Amino acid sequence: MLSIQNEFDPLQLVISGTGIGLKAEADPVLQQGLPKTSALYSQPDPKLTEREFEGVCRALEQLGTVVQRPDIVDSPQVVDQTCPRDIGFVIDDLYFEANSRYASRNVEHLGIDPLLKNIEPRQYIKIPKDVFLEGGDVMPAPDKLFVGLGARSSREGIEWLADVLHQRGSTRQIVIIPHDVLHLDCCWNVIGPDLALWCEAATGTFTDLKGEPVRLDFETISVNRAQQAALATNVLVARPGHILARDNAACESINQTLESHYGFSVERLPFDCVPSIGGSFRCATLPLKRG
Repeated sequence: MLSIQNEFDPLQLVISGTGIGLKAEADPVLQQGLPKTSALYSQPDPKLTEREFEGVCRALEQLGTVVQRPDIVDSPQVVDQTCPRDIGFVIDDLYFEANSRYASRNVEHLGIDPLLKNIEPRQYIKIPKDVFLEGGDVMPAPDKLFVGLGARSSREGIEWLADVLHQRGSTRQIVIIPHDVLHLDCCWNVIGPDLALWCEAATGTFTDLKGEPVRLDFETISVNRAQQAALATNVLVARPGHILARDNAACESINQTLESHYGFSVERLPFDCVPSIGGSFRCATLPLKRG
């Protein structure tokens, strides 16, 4: 059931977010913890948000991906269930239940619990409550694991993850990327074996666990701050060479570059509601199986 080696193999099984149940007011505690580069502009309309999600689900299903939807969590703590990527993630054949600094995000996991009930206990790992790590900061790549260090994920969380993977026999190089945005995928996204979208202005020095600089062996497509704010990096690779991206003016030059210079098929979809609260296609999906 679980197999995620990277961000670009054919997407076979994924959990999508939902607009159903989206509250009229944002979580004030969560809002206060946003980095200065991120802003909750307004809570989107639930019906419009769900319509946009339905469009994403249709696009994925037409490509042969099995899409699962969460149950709606009936709790005053849960403000929305739009971004399942943050509450869990898969590396290789291991599922990690994230631990957020914010109670509302942790309660949100109840909505996807039924979809994960067939995972073997040895493959299901809960992140301890004394460290913080969210899936938007975790990005598998060939022989590497990029992990963001920022507002939502702590160094202790990264070190804990590295230790668990080492115990499980992983030989991936851990690359830590400090950033000043909400999650790593808002400024860095690996979209091919040696290709990434990168807002360099949002990141610090890439280092290993010892703090030594890591030399990048990736070709990068430059994303400026305005494009980053529109979440131009936060695309979803559905198949090698096929990307779901926002049909948005601020993202269009990146979309065109992907097509004209790199041969990608960019499927532009209307997706404005989730970006209004800080996420986009990658945030809005939790891949369980690629390959």
